[in-house]
Amino acid sequence: MPSKKLTVTVVALFLAVSVFAEDLEGPEAFSLIVGPRIGGSYIMDTPENFTSSVHSVYPSGSYFPAVTLFGITVEQRILLGQTKSHFAFQEVVLLGGLEQGIALPEGALLIGYRDYSGFEIGIGPILQLAGIGVVAAAGFTFSFQGMYVPVDVSFIIPNAGRKASIALTTGFNFQISRRQFQLSQGSNESKKNQESQKPQKSQEPQEPQEPQGSEEPQER
Repeated sequence: MPSKKLTVTVVALFLAVSVFAEDLEGPEAFSLIVGPRIGGSYIMDTPENFTSSVHSVYPSGSYFPAVTLFGITVEQRILLGQTKSHFAFQEVVLLGGLEQGIALPEGALLIGYRDYSGFEIGIGPILQLAGIGVVAAAGFTFSFQGMYVPVDVSFIIPNAGRKASIALTTGFNFQISRRQFQLSQGSNESKKNQESQKPQKSQEPQEPQEPQGSEEPQER
């Protein structure tokens, strides 16, 4: 079944990236963010054509090209110095069409940038039942005492194998890991250890010197 193979591929990619991010010795202020994602998507196609494409997986029924989206997001952030601006690598796994009794899996890998105000942009490949494409996204992430609430609009660029689509998603994310640069810490600790292991010169007490210019009396 093509749908099962696609689902297994997307889940395997999601787990592999998550494990890699967990074991990675990232640069200073590397953090791992995770959370659920919900939203809706509209495929710019007629109901007849959309139903025909869904029939390759679900042979019966008629379907409308507007679906709900439910899934999860994993994000790796690399902060830029001491600012809140950062680069981000985001993996998104979603299921669409549950309200119509179908499950259309999709997975995307976005590479983007988010500035200190929360404005964010990203682009990357997306894998769906309709084929492989490119998705571009923009939006804002709002921070509330350690909780992040993204609101994003994404657009899938049409190609020969699929129609264009637009989606609005939101959710909430939280930080589960934050790491400092392991190499710099190790080098600093090794320097400290080397300095502590250096032998210290012992200061020997000096003998008092006799005052100059004093002469013993000569015997006549």
